[in-house]
Amino acid sequence: MTASRSLLTAAALGAALAAPSAAHAAEGFTGVTSAGQVAVFQSDSLPGVQSLVDVSGLGAGEHVVALDRAPGGALLALTSAGNVATLDAATGKAIMKYDHPVTAAIDPAGALTFAVAPDGATARIIVAGRDETVTLATGVTAATNPALAFAAGDVNAGTDPGAAVDFGADGRLLGLSAARGAFVAETAPGAGTLSTLAALPFTATAPVRATVGSGGIVYAVSALHGPRAASPPQSRLVRFDPATGRVTGQNGVFLGQQLGAIASTGAVPDDTSKPSATVSGRMLRRHVSRGYSYYTGVALKVSEPGQTVASLRLRGKTVAFGLASTDLAGRVQLQVVPRRGAGALLRSAALRGRRAVLHLTVHDWAGNQRAYDRTVRLGR
Repeated sequence: MTASRSLLTAAALGAALAAPSAAHAAEGFTGVTSAGQVAVFQSDSLPGVQSLVDVSGLGAGEHVVALDRAPGGALLALTSAGNVATLDAATGKAIMKYDHPVTAAIDPAGALTFAVAPDGATARIIVAGRDETVTLATGVTAATNPALAFAAGDVNAGTDPGAAVDFGADGRLLGLSAARGAFVAETAPGAGTLSTLAALPFTATAPVRATVGSGGIVYAVSALHGPRAASPPQSRLVRFDPATGRVTGQNGVFLGQQLGAIASTGAVPDDTSKPSATVSGRMLRRHVSRGYSYYTGVALKVSEPGQTVASLRLRGKTVAFGLASTDLAGRVQLQVVPRRGAGALLRSAALRGRRAVLHLTVHDWAGNQRAYDRTVRLGR
């Protein structure tokens, strides 16, 4: 079902239309939500999700807890039962790579790393109490590694990192220490010691995952609230550049989904296509909720997630506004709220069944837009 939100107060309509900056090239991502759906999205159109499909092919009670992309492009999933599967992002179909688990069962709420090595030969699995390297050709454990630790002299030396990391192009592990609230990097490829790069400007709340994207940029997801506090549960997506120490997104890019796994799929073309919409309904009727009046009766089916801004014009005068947001393509219910002082005029026009023009501007989250005019009749 499409997740959409309509604002019921005129004051709320004064908020600026959200549109991401084009400061960075777009990055593509595949995630798996805590509800067991594959989510495909890209950085320049957040918080929109391009597709959302159910994961299939897993055992009863089994779910995906981590993702990574192999150098050849295959998307690999680690499951709660310790299995590794290939995952089709378009269909959600998971196919087991081996006839046996590669590791013991995994608690998805703990610190977790599933990282395919740059050469694609092995994968590193780090969970509480174990750190293993698995040969991907066979699914057999190639090595049991000493636990990751902060380097001597580091500000966090002697503490448990609780790391969620991924391999960078040079073979170093990059990501974050959920336990210490910091972005971290391995001091050298294969060193097994971490250095603290920067403090997290947010509280890392499970599920926490990290992926390394184009140019060595670290992307981290963290639950926006505690697991029982958010309704619906959501995650934030944070971008960290190890070269500059800059963190962006910690207070802005909140997905409409809570992710339990994420993998960068590399650079993708910027979203420059205009969204489209099919408009249905030609009667706006008045409703009152908690002392506020609003009019409904028009819906849109939008081709992309984003925001729809509406203004209602009666005899050339703007008398009402509306704003609806969605993080998925699909149906959006529109509500328009009378301007201050226009309520009586609208009620009078509704009593007479007058016609008005609803001007709609459909924006996607990348900043592209398309406008529509809809003649409607006002009713009680």
